[in-house]
Amino acid sequence: MKKMVDWYDPRQLFETARQTAISEIIGEYADPRLRTTDAGGVKFFDYSFKLRETKYDYETIESETREEIWIDYVADIGDGWNPTYAVALCLAQPHIEVEGVEKNLERGEILFFGGDAVYPAANAEGYESRLVSPYRMAFKAGEASRAAALPDADGLKQKPHIFALPGNHDWYDSLTAFKDLFCSHIFNNRRFADSWHTRQERSYFALKLPHKWWLLAVDMQLSRNIDVSQLQYFESVIEKMERGSRVILCFPEPFWVKAIKYQKVTDEFEEKEKSVERLEWLLRENKIEVNVYIAGDLHHYRRFEDENRVQKITAGGGGAFLHPTHDYDFRHNWNDKDKGFSLRADYPSFEESRRLDWKNFLFIWNNKTFGIFTALIYAMVGWLIFGLIDYRFSWEAVVITSNRVIAEPSAVLILTAMFGGVVFFTDSNDRWFKWRAGIAHGFAHLAAIIFLGRMVFLLTSDLDAQFVLKDKPYWDLLWFVCAITIAALGGYVLGSIIMGVYLFVSLHFFGRHDNEAFSALKVQDYKSFLRLHIDTEGRLTIYPLKIAKVPRAWMPITSDEKQIKYFKPETDIKPELIEKPVVV
Repeated sequence: MKKMVDWYDPRQLFETARQTAISEIIGEYADPRLRTTDAGGVKFFDYSFKLRETKYDYETIESETREEIWIDYVADIGDGWNPTYAVALCLAQPHIEVEGVEKNLERGEILFFGGDAVYPAANAEGYESRLVSPYRMAFKAGEASRAAALPDADGLKQKPHIFALPGNHDWYDSLTAFKDLFCSHIFNNRRFADSWHTRQERSYFALKLPHKWWLLAVDMQLSRNIDVSQLQYFESVIEKMERGSRVILCFPEPFWVKAIKYQKVTDEFEEKEKSVERLEWLLRENKIEVNVYIAGDLHHYRRFEDENRVQKITAGGGGAFLHPTHDYDFRHNWNDKDKGFSLRADYPSFEESRRLDWKNFLFIWNNKTFGIFTALIYAMVGWLIFGLIDYRFSWEAVVITSNRVIAEPSAVLILTAMFGGVVFFTDSNDRWFKWRAGIAHGFAHLAAIIFLGRMVFLLTSDLDAQFVLKDKPYWDLLWFVCAITIAALGGYVLGSIIMGVYLFVSLHFFGRHDNEAFSALKVQDYKSFLRLHIDTEGRLTIYPLKIAKVPRAWMPITSDEKQIKYFKPETDIKPELIEKPVVV
């Protein structure tokens, strides 16, 4: 069983930096979306009729109209086993009972992954261990529950289908592993986790649903907008829509949230909004309106609504660490740019999210290996500057120390690199804030290093006073060992504490470092997913569901061959409504 990704492990920090740099550089010039072609002239997947399985795919039975359909939406999935498997178990059950809802919520005939299906980065091994394996076991558990409830029933006539939209973590290998898993259905026997069937052939697609509903899934790549060929694809799909059709528009990230949060400092998300507006214009030209926007990327639930009951929903609670909802106060910081949308619900609540933030003071406990990184930096800096520091507490001492450090090129180089690193790390598109916060963060670490240097001075002075060691041949070696040991041990403790305090202050008071501050907490709970239902009258009902606390203990269920088939939680998982069902 895979644990939550340790984002602050030094090896993971370097690997994340490497993958991000490569994806940002290569991603600007290599876009696999442009190389994707239509196979067999298929433009969309028709679920307005019932389907019949063929050799390689499915065909519509045009004499059998589908009167209703259930769809499951989940995003940001393959981080830790406990949250991923808990959500997968709920999705795999034939139906779930939810307090406050009269009827059972049926399992989705379509399971839609809304982005970031694996962490920390996409590769075949990661998908298998963090996504496919837990979903394979969950489906077996779901079928066992069904067999127990309906022992005389035949098996499912048709396996549910799965579609996936890539997020930024899926893009880190330019979609190589993603396409092998989700888009090569002819070669992998159309099976995802031996259970759900895959059908898509590209990273973006369209589904035709009953009662003139459509679902359009848009791939935004890494930092790009909707590319021309993708717009042409959706234009060809729109031409096949009837006037008055209604659309569910899915994206890998909630650009509408980020455009508001960062509106004063960057036009990146405004450009994405303009790109989406071109697609919206194509829809309006054909008398088609978007009724629902759904995205993942942020690992929580948040819903906005305007006066026309158009919904904008963030639902990224599928299995990754929790993201805060107090990073920006959408309840009060609202202006004309927001096009009439207002916050209607979030999970966890603003207040509960803010309380969780205080756990960053336990950063050293939650991220035990991060201190190795700061220990190495402190030891290296201490080695270079401890002998240059004047340890008197006066302004004159500061001037003397500064002059000595400036006269040592290697010390200047390593200090410059340290300050540059913390400035680069600072989460802000506001350059002034980035430099102010980064330099303050850097000086906090420098002050800690100088404090440790004072400890070295006091210890070695005390030793010399007792044993008169300065004239001994091994004095320099003893001083070096003391300096490096104290700097490393102090760097492990103080460096971790300073990082935790910095993340707390940044998020709690300035709304920055939402990703870094909460990834450090590794919160497994507060999971969520959506269950959508288009009923016989054409109404779309969205059930936002939560798992407040995921199980930590699991009981293995084995086969006759003593192999583990799946796991059952020692405590029952009971999904609950986050808010009342949203009827569109």
